[in-house]
Amino acid sequence: MSALVGLQELREVWEPPAAKPLDEAVWQAWVKKGRARDRRNNAVCIKAVKWVSLAGLLAVAGLWSHSTPYEVVIRFVVAGGSIVLMLQALATRHYAFAALFGALALLYNPVAPLFSFSGDWQRLVVVASAGPYLASLASLNSKDGTK
Repeated sequence: MSALVGLQELREVWEPPAAKPLDEAVWQAWVKKGRARDRRNNAVCIKAVKWVSLAGLLAVAGLWSHSTPYEVVIRFVVAGGSIVLMLQALATRHYAFAALFGALALLYNPVAPLFSFSGDWQRLVVVASAGPYLASLASLNSKDGTK
């Protein structure tokens, strides 16, 4: 028995659908929307860093007698937040804030601490360190018009 196998010819060839030409106005609107979303997300992250660092400083100042075991953690939080805010201030050309946050990063350096959380004058340093964070939050609020 012989089986005849025949090839069937394709009657129509598949073609991809025709692409619509790119509308430049739609593209620019899409890019603008993405950039606005990125700016909003960045602003929220920067504000969160400011509040977390400020909360850490105020918690240490308020719970001074119990803060010694958590000294390294607070130093990392404040120094890390200061570095992030220093870089953001440099990017936005706020050089005074960049200098203040750079000084705070050096002051709260967890690798080579300049002071320990043990005396009264150190508590004053911690309270005074909250000033740049409060000032940057106040300048952010006055710029945005939000409170």
